[in-house]
Amino acid sequence: MSEATAYAGTISTQTHTRLPTRRLLAYALIEFPVGGAMNATSLFLGFHYASLGVDLAEIGLIMMVARLIDVLIDPAVGLMSDRTRIRYGRRKIWVIAGAPVFVLACWNLFVPPDVVTATYFAGWLILFWLGFSMINIPYYAWGAELSPDYHERTRITTWRTIVGTLGSFSFLLIPAIRQEIFGVGGQPGEVLAVIAVVTLFAVPALVAFAALNVPDREMDAHVQQVPLMRGIRVMAGNAPFLRLLAAFTIVGLGPVLQGAMFPFFIQHVVGDTTSGPKILLIYYPTVACGILVWAALARRVDKHRAWMTGMTMMAIVTVSYMLVGQGDLLLMTMILGLSGIASGALSALPASMKADVVDLDAVESGEDRAGLFFAVWSLAVKFIAAVGQGLAFTTLAWIGFEAKGSNSPDEIFGLRVFYSAGPMVLYVIALLLVWGYPITSKRHAELRRELAERRESAGTSGVS
Repeated sequence: MSEATAYAGTISTQTHTRLPTRRLLAYALIEFPVGGAMNATSLFLGFHYASLGVDLAEIGLIMMVARLIDVLIDPAVGLMSDRTRIRYGRRKIWVIAGAPVFVLACWNLFVPPDVVTATYFAGWLILFWLGFSMINIPYYAWGAELSPDYHERTRITTWRTIVGTLGSFSFLLIPAIRQEIFGVGGQPGEVLAVIAVVTLFAVPALVAFAALNVPDREMDAHVQQVPLMRGIRVMAGNAPFLRLLAAFTIVGLGPVLQGAMFPFFIQHVVGDTTSGPKILLIYYPTVACGILVWAALARRVDKHRAWMTGMTMMAIVTVSYMLVGQGDLLLMTMILGLSGIASGALSALPASMKADVVDLDAVESGEDRAGLFFAVWSLAVKFIAAVGQGLAFTTLAWIGFEAKGSNSPDEIFGLRVFYSAGPMVLYVIALLLVWGYPITSKRHAELRRELAERRESAGTSGVS
């Protein structure tokens, strides 16, 4: 049996009908606490540990080094998820196993003791990302396998991204309400503590809910597995995937850079020490609206063109932060809202495109390797988080910026330039990479027809 024919047994037998909304919701809800907690690490974690006395340069180094370990962990999780053979489901069992690791790490990382060391921060950060890998890689592969349809995949990633955005919004809304009622909750450490409590209960409950209500395709026992090194060579030759991965990585650095510097920007440029979490409540609803706008546009002009339009808007809006100065909280909020609409294109659309390039790999390798692809994607996500945050903190340290002290106009100006112009350059580079992206809706339909023909051929061979 050839590898291409062997793959035929793994193609989903689902028709191209829409996924039931209740099932889609059960799947997407996992992103609520997991995505929200991960977003909190970008916004508040480095700032909080700096306020506890950990050196800015050490924080940046730890965030980058912690990601290097995942170069080994993520591909291993993805490959094992691809090749897990149990009737209960090869993806969901990994999500279930990762939940307690993630919750334990969240609690200790977000609610540290009063006196912490760089070693404490490093240890729990590594465990946090391990738990995240065990959940996120099989979870995203699970989603890619829920439908083979080009546009239905955008619907799945849109729901998942909106739910994750609502999670980030809720994780800021709860502390804001607490601050209004009780007068506490506006500081980054207090926000992280609330997130830790919510995560402690929400992650196990929502993982269990999805496991009971969402089907997970069992691996066909007769599928011939491609040798790892040959499979990696096929992946390395997948030009659309490499372009998509490079563009996603570059464009993703922008929001992470700004997220890491956001508390410093609010405090030292705008001159407000407590309004950061509150004005972010404007940002996340606009992101959710943006996701719907870009998803609708993608159905008309293809995914990559909608993504490029969003990146163009993001570049224009981001550079406007240079206009913000002392006391300009209203202007900051307005720009943040426009940025939210634009950034709605930066996550759901490339995630949907990622599922499409897995089909191209299936044609070329003959094996269903969504887990391995999503492991590489997870490495990119962590690279973005680590390098973005690490670059932000090391650059601030390099220009002489003081997290807890006073800063001269030169340091404040450096913060403003890096916060606005730096991400804008990244968006332009990513835009050029996506220009002329080859997997359109028409090309994807051709790939699905080829895979369907192989399935029919394999079925005929099996009968004879």
